[in-house]
Amino acid sequence: MRRLRRAYQRNAKKRNKNKFKQKAIVAGTTAALTLGTVGLHKALAYTPDPHELPVSQDMDADLLANTEEFAIGYRVFNGDQNRNEIPDGVELAKRCASIINQLPVWEYSDPVPTETFKVEHYFWGLETCDICDEIMNMGGVEIVNPKLGLSYPQGDPFYNFLPFMSVHYMEHGSFSFSGSTNSGRAEIARLLRVLELQYPYDPNEHQLPVDGNDLDGDLLTDSEELKAGFDLYDSDQNKNLSPDGIELAKRCGADINELPWQEDALPGETYKWCGWQYGLETCDICGATVNMGPAGIVNPQLGLSIDCPLIAMHYMEHGSFSYAGDVHGKGRIDIPLLLKVLEMPRQCGDLGTLYLPADLNKDCKVDFADFGKFADKWLGSTEPGQD
Repeated sequence: MRRLRRAYQRNAKKRNKNKFKQKAIVAGTTAALTLGTVGLHKALAYTPDPHELPVSQDMDADLLANTEEFAIGYRVFNGDQNRNEIPDGVELAKRCASIINQLPVWEYSDPVPTETFKVEHYFWGLETCDICDEIMNMGGVEIVNPKLGLSYPQGDPFYNFLPFMSVHYMEHGSFSFSGSTNSGRAEIARLLRVLELQYPYDPNEHQLPVDGNDLDGDLLTDSEELKAGFDLYDSDQNKNLSPDGIELAKRCGADINELPWQEDALPGETYKWCGWQYGLETCDICGATVNMGPAGIVNPQLGLSIDCPLIAMHYMEHGSFSYAGDVHGKGRIDIPLLLKVLEMPRQCGDLGTLYLPADLNKDCKVDFADFGKFADKWLGSTEPGQD
């Protein structure tokens, strides 16, 4: 079996070598546009844009006002919740602009769409951006979500619309905008509700919808959260702007990838195994191939094991506990059992980590770093009218 596995891996590398060369540039460009890719953004280094207009009452200087963060469930005292070195307001504004630009445009002569769409309102006149002097129509867009029965903005769109200038500034990371005709700030909470957007991450087609009740929409069913001891009313329990189900799946996928194969494992060490077969299974989403044999994970110390086909591991790496392939078909991993087998949480910061009340920086220990964080806010005030 070891020879079969190694032969399979050698052939897989040979098959993917040319594909990698062809896709490297495209993949790099795509990755550069993916807001959720933490390491890449650190490599690129965030550079402020002159369009990023400051806002008042912004305690963490992330270009989201304190009241706006409360309204959308963000943290007022943490300006970079997902630790990708981009201010939360900048990242969220760019994500909103990306979604708005991709919405289909509805013409009055067409049937009313059932999915979210936009109506463009062009006026006889142009305006200029106060920052870069770009010229655009002085009109704007109306965004309609038929499913929720909501639109942005409220009221008559002829007099109350989202200016093209506002979208221009969002593309540059700012919900505030200033042009020769239109200036102001987008109503963030309503805009996010109409767009059905909570987190500034790029969704992945591998993240399949769950079959069952998911009260908080984090791709973990209510029953799974109850069995695993998670909060079924909070979709981002560690407040890092990543839905819990997606984050947990990726973390499990990374941990499984680091496990040794059965024949290489030390006595008592948790390992993964595969009944290697002469055949491949193809992912229904991206076409990637893995060995079609049965597979799983074993924790000898706890006497626990779980069946986990390689196609399921592939989907976990993309943020989904559900999977779909042409051999194992559609299925979903037993999440509570998987967490027990992997002994999750495995490290500080993993979903489900318990923090002491005085652990202000969430590093799983109380020390002078926490005191420094406390001292930094000493005599600060959130009382209205106070600095």
